[in-house]
Amino acid sequence: GGFYKEIKDLIFWAGLGSIIDASEYGLPETESGKTISKMVNNKYIAEIYGIELEWQTHFWYLPGLLKGLVLNINYTYTFSETKYPRTEIKTEYLNRPPWVSTTNIDTFYTDRLLNQPNNILNVTLGYDYKDFSTRISLLYQDDIFKRANFWERHRGTSEEYIRWDISVKQKLPIEGLELLANFNNISASIERDINIGTGYPMREQHYGFTADVGIRYRIK
Repeated sequence: GGFYKEIKDLIFWAGLGSIIDASEYGLPETESGKTISKMVNNKYIAEIYGIELEWQTHFWYLPGLLKGLVLNINYTYTFSETKYPRTEIKTEYLNRPPWVSTTNIDTFYTDRLLNQPNNILNVTLGYDYKDFSTRISLLYQDDIFKRANFWERHRGTSEEYIRWDISVKQKLPIEGLELLANFNNISASIERDINIGTGYPMREQHYGFTADVGIRYRIK
């Protein structure tokens, strides 16, 4: 199916600006003329629209032990657009005091919504047999918009990311008691953001492989 969403007051880094009236920022007058890094709520509405496809099935019709197989596939493709406020700092050199005049010029540029991927794919293949259940899951993400900038060469996006997880559950003879095991990021995939202009990494997250095993008791 298709979907459409609007986001208001998106918080993002709006770049650098010159402090002309320090009182506007709750600062003492001595800070006038300095440069400030600004986090703002975007006054422009962000629009997201796209399509989502999902297929779930339980292979109950297969013979023998194969009837325990289950499969779930979900794919989402999104489009997004918003305006980002931009402040241009105009500096003029004068032939009289104060010798330098600085003016902030407010404008905007249009781009994708931050942290919004273009492609998301989730695939889960599982098997259920009596009190035993297991799932192997694939997460695929690509082209997440990571850094907004007026200059395209300074914008950032994510590299292709593929992650595999496995979960196992076995009910025990005692009612309500289960044995659980989760194996996360078994491929030790790395999240990496790159600069669109240079292709060089801007940020990397190495989560590595993790596993946890436990016993859960459900109270009815």
